Amino acid sequence: MLKLRIGQLHQDIIMQPGESIAQALLRKDYKVPMACGGNGTCGKCKVEIDGAWVNSCKRYPKPEEDIIISAFGWEEGREELTQIAGVEKINITEDRAREAKRQTRKAFLAVDIGTTTIAAALVDKETGAVLATAGCGNSQRIFGQDVLSRIKASVAGAGEKLKTLIRQDIFSLSEEIQKKQKDIVMEHIYIAGNTTMEHLYMGDSCEGLGKAPFTPVSLAERKDSLSDMPVTLLPGISAFVGADIAAGMLACGMDGEEKPSLLLDLGTNGEMVLALEDKMIATSAPAGPALEGGNISCGVASVTGAISKVRVIGERAIIGTIGNAPATGICGTGVLELVAGLYENHIIDASGQMKEKYREEGFPLARMKDGRQITFTQQDIREVQLAKAAIHSGIELLLEQAGISMGEIKKVYLAGGFGVYLDVHIAAGIGLLPAELEKCTKAVGNTSLQGCIAYGSSEENRSRTEEMIRKCESINLAEQADFEERYVANMNFPE
Repeated sequence: MLKLRIGQLHQDIIMQPGESIAQALLRKDYKVPMACGGNGTCGKCKVEIDGAWVNSCKRYPKPEEDIIISAFGWEEGREELTQIAGVEKINITEDRAREAKRQTRKAFLAVDIGTTTIAAALVDKETGAVLATAGCGNSQRIFGQDVLSRIKASVAGAGEKLKTLIRQDIFSLSEEIQKKQKDIVMEHIYIAGNTTMEHLYMGDSCEGLGKAPFTPVSLAERKDSLSDMPVTLLPGISAFVGADIAAGMLACGMDGEEKPSLLLDLGTNGEMVLALEDKMIATSAPAGPALEGGNISCGVASVTGAISKVRVIGERAIIGTIGNAPATGICGTGVLELVAGLYENHIIDASGQMKEKYREEGFPLARMKDGRQITFTQQDIREVQLAKAAIHSGIELLLEQAGISMGEIKKVYLAGGFGVYLDVHIAAGIGLLPAELEKCTKAVGNTSLQGCIAYGSSEENRSRTEEMIRKCESINLAEQADFEERYVANMNFPE
């Protein structure tokens, strides 16, 4: 009987026939990060065995082997987000706050389920004040960083595990956040997420989301419970554009703002909504998780120790980390600032090609506490190019579908978990945004969570959301004749 020994934890795992080390660890609830879905390409699931680092997803021990894991290549445990962009700005007047403190407060929890991260806010029902916030990495990432990987895993039989993971994450956040506010009674949970995330939370079949004609089980508002707590899932728009974007439309007031206006969510799925006088048009661009640190060799979520600020001087990087902690990897804002700096200093050219000296080993950023080097590779540059090309092309085609030009757009809301920390000039400089939109673009942070808060705060807001969804039509970029051609053309950085 083959045993896998976790040396640092003095724990043995009985291996099953034909099982990889990663599969055995996952079976015992270790949070093995597999951005590539277990294909052995991302290198994030590495473990140390006999002094060598190996991909645990591709290591299949032989019956006669004595396997001892001396170290994990990741931080075992739940990643806690330290930045929840934009939500801290939601507040109340001092008079209303004093009045609320004299009473036993009732509250609800608003939750944004992102493909990469989960953010939550505890909200006073009476005043609408945000009492506390918390966040963590989405534990479903062990099945892959993007939506398609999760859909494939669910269809292959991992649906119940995916459901359990997301519910455990939300329950843990609710417990954590209530500890910060012991004088309140939490009565309800409101959840916004993309269509796949809400399906996985409910345990729905994802088969219809993974193939044409892309039919979801439901897009309507739904009721559920989590440990006896009532739960409401916000309604979505289509298989590609979910409740997180509907919440963002509410947060930005797109039913009343000067039009045309554009909501652009810089997440894994690159959703965007164009608001016109009489209708709205939505689509989703296949950006991938690079803008949130996913599919990046040294990428991490916005957690303590993540490199979030980068300035490149000559051929040297000056970095800043979240919490001023030792560097653990690089998150979304750091990725974009680094790429912009590398381009500005001619370390990469317009095609994304790195200087020859960095092509094999990558560009050095910092060292981890254990001495390992954090580098940004040629493939990492390509991941950013793929993401920005998808976003840029999606914007162009969405405006063409509406028959309007870039110059007619009155306002662009740049949303996403890190959006409020993003320099719009940098986004335009690397071609993530068309240059014509830079001056009218405002970074607004996590509009999914902001909108979820608004949705839970009043019946009027719930009705407004439903009305905007009713007016919204969704287009599939893959069905647009010249999307692929534009996508390739927008891979290069602006010259």
